[in-house]
Amino acid sequence: MDSLFRQLRSKVSLPWLLLTLFFALFIWGNSLVPGEGSGSLSLAVMEAAHSLLRSLGLPYAWVTNFLVRKTAHFTEYFVLGLIASQALDPKRTLSRGALTAAAVLCAFVPAVDETIQLFVAGRSGQVADVLLDCSGAAAAMVLRFCVVRLLRHRKARP
Repeated sequence: MDSLFRQLRSKVSLPWLLLTLFFALFIWGNSLVPGEGSGSLSLAVMEAAHSLLRSLGLPYAWVTNFLVRKTAHFTEYFVLGLIASQALDPKRTLSRGALTAAAVLCAFVPAVDETIQLFVAGRSGQVADVLLDCSGAAAAMVLRFCVVRLLRHRKARP
């Protein structure tokens, strides 16, 4: 067991892992905000987007509260996917084990997130949100994978 921990320590970036943990706690903390507070924040973001688009002379009615909320889900899990994959694959080996661990972590966090919301007034846990969250994390991991591969390819060129 001790050798397993030594191996893990050599393959994981502790600072990035701590950042991943703090970001997961940030996400879970947001889920503890009652529905009224969460809704107010989403509406404020929507109104700010409307104001910006209107001042630029662009259509703004398409920016809805629903769109703001779902974009927030995707974006926060996109960030989680980036930092988790960096934490678990800091040497950019793109090993199957590191990527699998990051994927499992990025599926666990939204499952807990939506479960928390089941117990908060005015909130509801939704399987669709877990899928959206996992999509955001997966998009980030795929992007990171592609960038690492591209950088390797460019570095290998004479």
